[in-house]
Amino acid sequence: MKKILFSIVFVYFVVIFMVHMIPALGTAVIDNNVRLIWERTDLPNTVTAVYLLTRVYDTVFEVLLFSLIVVSVGFLLKYEPKSEISEQTVFLTARVFSGGIMAISIVIFLNVVLRGHITPGGGFAGGVILASGVVLYGICSNFIKALEHYDILKIKLFETLSFITVISVMTMVSVFPDVVLFFTNPPEAYSILSGGIIPLINLLIGFKVYAGSWKLASEFVVRRGTL
Repeated sequence: MKKILFSIVFVYFVVIFMVHMIPALGTAVIDNNVRLIWERTDLPNTVTAVYLLTRVYDTVFEVLLFSLIVVSVGFLLKYEPKSEISEQTVFLTARVFSGGIMAISIVIFLNVVLRGHITPGGGFAGGVILASGVVLYGICSNFIKALEHYDILKIKLFETLSFITVISVMTMVSVFPDVVLFFTNPPEAYSILSGGIIPLINLLIGFKVYAGSWKLASEFVVRRGTL
């Protein structure tokens, strides 16, 4: 009991020390690093620059966690019997609107992903937007055709390649930060190309999130039916 109380008191004082002392010691260093990144990247969205160029591990582990979720869902539903998916009987209005929404989601996906370093957005947001449009089209219009497009376009292969590329780029960012900053020193700000490799990273992450989200939804539909 005494050891537990001593441990609690010790942890309490350590937390108090960190809260009051560490920020005061590290404020100047953090300010200098943020200013250096902002000057070298020349991006109006400083949060994106700091996030993608210094918080590499957050992005890496988010991608790893999402990939683990997709694999886990596929493994859990692997032994469930597949349901018979027949042509849905839907109204023409729903079919037309779902196709239009999917087309709009593709445009928004490209805008959010490619301009994520200028305005709020990024890979995860764009991937969820695209996946929502495709899933809505599949459920409301023709799920069989959506599944065929998934196989014909080799979405699974591109998802794997995106995952490998993201991990490789993030590893390069952590090992060779100066090289990455050299490529992210643009001649002109407020343009799509001003982000250097950041739009590429956002695009790969967005495609990865889209493919994984669509895989999750399709697994549930294939095993348990549509609605």
